[in-house]
Amino acid sequence: MGKRLPFICLLLLSFMLCFGQKKKEYEQYMNTANELKFKDWKKAEANIHQARKSVTDNDLGDFYLEAAKIYSDVNYFDLALDYSNKAYHIFWGKDEVKTAKIDGVFAYTYSQLNDTRKAVTYYKKLLSFYQKQKQQTETIKALNNLGNAYLVLSKLDSSRYYFEEGLKSFETYHNPVLKAFVFSNFGKLNFLEGNRIKAEDYLLEANTILRKNTIEDHKSNYQVNYNLANFYIETQNPEKALLYAQNVGKYITSNGVNFDNTNYLRTLYRAYQLNKDYKHSVETFKKYDSIRELLNIEEKAVNVERLKVRHDYELQKRLDTIEQDKKNILYVVMAVILLLIVIISILLLINFRNKAEKLRLEKKLIENREKQLEIDNQMKEKMLVYKSMEQSKIEEIFKSLLEQVNVLKFKLKDSEISEVSRIINEIKLNTKNDSWGDFEYHFLNIHESFYENLDRRHPGLTNYDKRLAAMLKLKLSTKEISNLLNVTPKTIENSRTRLRKKMNLTNTKEDLAQYLNEL
Repeated sequence: MGKRLPFICLLLLSFMLCFGQKKKEYEQYMNTANELKFKDWKKAEANIHQARKSVTDNDLGDFYLEAAKIYSDVNYFDLALDYSNKAYHIFWGKDEVKTAKIDGVFAYTYSQLNDTRKAVTYYKKLLSFYQKQKQQTETIKALNNLGNAYLVLSKLDSSRYYFEEGLKSFETYHNPVLKAFVFSNFGKLNFLEGNRIKAEDYLLEANTILRKNTIEDHKSNYQVNYNLANFYIETQNPEKALLYAQNVGKYITSNGVNFDNTNYLRTLYRAYQLNKDYKHSVETFKKYDSIRELLNIEEKAVNVERLKVRHDYELQKRLDTIEQDKKNILYVVMAVILLLIVIISILLLINFRNKAEKLRLEKKLIENREKQLEIDNQMKEKMLVYKSMEQSKIEEIFKSLLEQVNVLKFKLKDSEISEVSRIINEIKLNTKNDSWGDFEYHFLNIHESFYENLDRRHPGLTNYDKRLAAMLKLKLSTKEISNLLNVTPKTIENSRTRLRKKMNLTNTKEDLAQYLNEL
């Protein structure tokens, strides 16, 4: 194992060196292509092909992105779109920074192809990304590009909004190149709005910014001079139109086959026409026409349209997939929510049923207690009646005995009379004379508020009336009451009639006993 270790390390080192060399070789080819793209396109394209052969799968997305930029710069928009699509499939949803770079290529390509609405879509995505990343330079570029795009669409209010947002940034941010761009484009906007004086001021200010800061950047100088030349052509100022049109030529690749060159030659041709220099006008137009032919615009337009359709289809397909995934997630969430609702409903139903059952049992328990209490009261009432009747019978017996003893007393001798008198006195002492007191005591234990309610509703009743009412509440029959009161049943009937009259129940059908029972 010890002998094999150096060999394994050497193998790994060789692999890493080969991999690094291969990556370095791929980058060298792309760097060379970038340097040659405006000087010798054939060699530049050959380097792109060599880079494609040497690039690894891991770096394929970066290669597509760099190739798309190069093809876009040299106006091969069909190939730029093709490579952008390939890079998009690799980076979309995985790398926000590189996806933003691809959006930038799409935005520029579609703006050059006069598909401005689609360009606006990508510029807005870029603006949102750069604002989120707080990249001020790129944010201003995106605002400037959106302002330009809305100019093309003749939406001047929207264009002004984005240009003014860009201008605000220069209050705290210094970048003369970008400032010149924004001022120049703001000048174009003012011209389209009909304010020629302001338009000229902004256009000249943009040129002044570049000269004061000694800006040699070709792109910014090209754009500022191009806008000035076209402004003076439109305002019919021949000398200045030709001056700035010729200045544009200083910042392009001579005889370059690209749209910048065609735009320059077309502007120069119009400037010569305005100056009535028809000789140079014709020569310029011939150059313009020859470059147009070399660009092969018609054939490229067909390829671009085909790629646009394919890109739109693939993008829509991916968006549809995302939308479907969202819907599927929504369905799952809805199903889970529905399941939770069902479970909660079941639990609530069970809880409700348990509560209902508990209430039913409690109600039943209360009813049972009430029934038991009623039974107890009935038993107490029966015991009370039974004791009262027993007591009444005992009193009757004692009364009869006393009467008989008193009769016998007169038939006895004097010596025996004193003994009998003692026995009579003892019987009287042991006989309860207040049997009604006992009755009412036990009655009030069962119906404690009866007499109070009776007095409140019917004041002025006699004690006899109250006793009769109490016995009627106990549901005693006429015969039972007559036995207890030692009167005839007829007397009880008359007493009942008088009691009804006192209670104002004479002319009603209400039962007296039921009425008293509810007190």
